Amino acid sequence: MGRPVLTDEQIHAFRARATDAAMRLFVRDGYGGFSIRALAKELGCSHATPYRYFEGKDELFAAVRAEGFRRFTAFLRARLEGVAEHDARLRALAHGYFDFARREPEAFAITFEMSQPSEGWAFVDEAAAEGWGVLHEVVGGAAAAGVLEGEVNTLAHTMWAGIHGVATLHVAGKLRMGRTGEEVVAHMIDALIRAHAPAGQETKR
Repeated sequence: MGRPVLTDEQIHAFRARATDAAMRLFVRDGYGGFSIRALAKELGCSHATPYRYFEGKDELFAAVRAEGFRRFTAFLRARLEGVAEHDARLRALAHGYFDFARREPEAFAITFEMSQPSEGWAFVDEAAAEGWGVLHEVVGGAAAAGVLEGEVNTLAHTMWAGIHGVATLHVAGKLRMGRTGEEVVAHMIDALIRAHAPAGQETKR
């Protein structure tokens, strides 16, 4: 008797469960230390079962990274929902980015601290582009409204570098010099908005 045919729902459910478990294991053990056997043990299935859903370790890692980017994008969009003023959207973006790093440290690590060892995973690039698109959209909107002045791509990269730096230092436990991560990210986004505001424009806090 052959294997039973899996439904789309069964495939999706197992892939989602495997992706969650693999994210934890990749962050804990690194790419080199990760094994399909360890994943199977975590899931309580046979060593061969994950291969019914993923071609191997590379595809699984790509799926995990894409999921990390999707969670990141969804988190930022949820923080921006209902926020209309451009100053407020910039601050919501900064605090949302920081809070994602705090609340989803494994997804943050897999997304920004681990690199794909093999190329050609278009769905990972697409998921990453969605996250970047949120940041670019918020910064671009602020520039179009005259809240920020400068070339949008450069402004977006500057904002990204500043926000990411604070988030990374916080997650690593390095902000121990008398200021919390929340205080630093609030001051940093205020400073960035002031630095890139049109001359003579008063910025909101």
